[in-house]
Amino acid sequence: MRADLDNILSEREAEALLLYSESFKDANMYYLTRFLAPDPFILLKKLDSAPTMVASAMEFPRAKRESIIKDVRSYTDYNYLEIVKAEAEPQLGVMKFLASVARKELGTGTIICVPHNFPALAVDVLSESLTVKPMFNVVEKARETKELDEINEIRAVQAVAEEATTEIIDVIANCKVESGDKLIHKGENLTVGKVKSLLGHAFLDHGLAIEELIVACGPRSADPHYYGDPNDELRANQPIIMDIYPRSMRKRYWTDMTRTVVKGRASDEVKKMFEAVLEARNVCVDALHEGVLGSDMFNLCCDVLEKAGYETIRGGKQIEKGFTHGLGHGVGLEIHESPNMNEVYKFPLMEHSVVTVEPGLYDPKVGGVRIEDIVELTKNGCNNLTKMDVLLEI
Repeated sequence: MRADLDNILSEREAEALLLYSESFKDANMYYLTRFLAPDPFILLKKLDSAPTMVASAMEFPRAKRESIIKDVRSYTDYNYLEIVKAEAEPQLGVMKFLASVARKELGTGTIICVPHNFPALAVDVLSESLTVKPMFNVVEKARETKELDEINEIRAVQAVAEEATTEIIDVIANCKVESGDKLIHKGENLTVGKVKSLLGHAFLDHGLAIEELIVACGPRSADPHYYGDPNDELRANQPIIMDIYPRSMRKRYWTDMTRTVVKGRASDEVKKMFEAVLEARNVCVDALHEGVLGSDMFNLCCDVLEKAGYETIRGGKQIEKGFTHGLGHGVGLEIHESPNMNEVYKFPLMEHSVVTVEPGLYDPKVGGVRIEDIVELTKNGCNNLTKMDVLLEI
């Protein structure tokens, strides 16, 4: 949470924080300012002090209206044009301007934390007169635990995702089956492209956007990140994996959910895979709570799947079929963020973190099965934000 930021900076022995980026794609900048802008601006914060935001002359009026930062200033307050014009290269002039603002507001003797992806040229220019230390996982650590409004936004996006996915499953269930087990919808072959188009329109109608979705059928669904070619035809009696992860266009929060269905009859092997994955999902959701290690949750999932007779990647094994990925990841302003539940994440999960629980099994001969819910951790358990039923045959 934002209130944790000072403690995180203090633990890292940093005396100030400096960000310089746009906020459409930079989740950290949007998180701290709640201001959407396509061009870079500046955020400065001294330890135990309120942050200051410095925006371009064009964005300054809107920033004052929309940002949660109370102290919003304009580039013109810091002689922007004069400093930039003094350099032969405008881009270098902008970096000199950034350094000038940081010197004035943060002081030359201050240990300034910048994020790991801070522009390299900016670090070079700033380091001429300031103590700059790129650091991993500072703002990201604050983002791990969600405020109530963040949880509610994720819940709202998830509700739309479930409604749209339910509609698509109904479309698949109501398809006619023709020769070759092809699914026919409104007289045409039902393709991955058609399914994604229907989902995309449903999301846009609710103010959500998608960058990509996974819709994969049959043996190709054995690749967990095979997104599905638009021309791929969906077929009966084969597993269809749908990994659905839209984002709110305005509030920027994501959700993430996967369901696997079969139109018709699933093979005995797919049924066995489905039962093992569902058991792993249930066991892991029941075991989640504040303080549990991400690596322990991964190991618990592997225990369940290995007991059912499947291989896992535990111990660094390279396998051709079985459980081939981590158990889950954080979701918020990024689709993949901390915390994680994999073999190397030996850190405790915190209350109000939002994570996916997504065990899966994959066999190149028959395809894959994955079930994914999104949950909020609590002191004694978790709140499952996913309300959609799990069923295989439709």
